[in-house]
Amino acid sequence: MSWRAGIEFLHRWQWLVAATVASVPTIYYGPRKALETWDWYVHRLRDEPILQAMRDLKMVPSEHNRPLEQQLGPSHVPITPNILIVKEGTYSVGDLAHITKRSHASIGKSMRRLRAQGKVEQYRGGFRLK
Repeated sequence: MSWRAGIEFLHRWQWLVAATVASVPTIYYGPRKALETWDWYVHRLRDEPILQAMRDLKMVPSEHNRPLEQQLGPSHVPITPNILIVKEGTYSVGDLAHITKRSHASIGKSMRRLRAQGKVEQYRGGFRLK
């Protein structure tokens, strides 16, 4: 095989050589970057609103805080369900589903991810920020 034949061969198949060289890093780095991007979007769009609600939302409708009302006794039950109470500490999946208007399954998945990241912890039947 001469140099001339080798160069001629490369000219005919240069697109294949270039495609092969370009595809190796794409195959190696692509899936990892895609998964990192997916995790970022899930955190940004699904988990962050829950964290924000847990950080900022201290007032919730009293009608949704039945366990506290049961602990205080019948004389302390609010007269109307529109009264707001201060809610600090733990949030149950039901509380967060009610506040964010998302399903219990969606909140449960977000809480699993947030616990794995170490941002929330389970405490007394609910979740609280770490």
